[in-house]
Amino acid sequence: MTILYALIAAIVCGSVGAAVGFGIAAMLAPFLGITSFEGASGYFAVFIGGPIGGLLGVILGAVLVLRSRGHRGFGAIAGRLGVVAIGLALVAAAVVGYFYLSQDILNPNGGAPRLVFEIRLPAGVALPTDNERPIQLETSKNRMPALMDRAATRDDGGRPVLVGTVEMYYRTSSRLLTMTMPDKTDLIFNLKLGSAPKHSREFSPWQRAEYIADPGKDQPRRATPDDNYEIRYRTEWPGED
Repeated sequence: MTILYALIAAIVCGSVGAAVGFGIAAMLAPFLGITSFEGASGYFAVFIGGPIGGLLGVILGAVLVLRSRGHRGFGAIAGRLGVVAIGLALVAAAVVGYFYLSQDILNPNGGAPRLVFEIRLPAGVALPTDNERPIQLETSKNRMPALMDRAATRDDGGRPVLVGTVEMYYRTSSRLLTMTMPDKTDLIFNLKLGSAPKHSREFSPWQRAEYIADPGKDQPRRATPDDNYEIRYRTEWPGED
């Protein structure tokens, strides 16, 4: 418990120390010849005063708690300060990880990853025409039309296979790929992907459509094996083979 108390004191005093250091540095900047031109005094306060005050606050807070708990020798305090430093690093990593995972954009520092998919239809069904964009990715955050590679359409044992891609911009735990057939039937595929799916060279196993929205019906129905619409997919990240 002593280490936990010291860690809490280090966080609190470090925050206070950073604020105090920022304020002192801002007041000292003119006396040190640091002007506000192009924000120089602000940079001095943020990157010099704040970190120094924060570091001193961390050490002071942890040392005060350790001394109050009976650890007064230099060796005893130094060793426990090392443990507190490790704890601070873990807390900082957890905070950074939380904010990284909670951001909406899937790849904020680069291009959007793409879902590469193949849809296998029953034999004899009518295919979308060249001027149609019948497939879109639906999430709680956006809808994105897919691009179909007409030249890559192939036959698989008498069943046509459509090939396409669609960009994935947002982190989300729910992604639906919807395809509208020429007769206005909607095929709804529930993609089994994580919120931030990894790059993959291999396609998933074939997966049946989850729902079918028949024309003129208010609610989609559960797809059955007789419907025989299937999809497989993989995720492709920019710059990865």
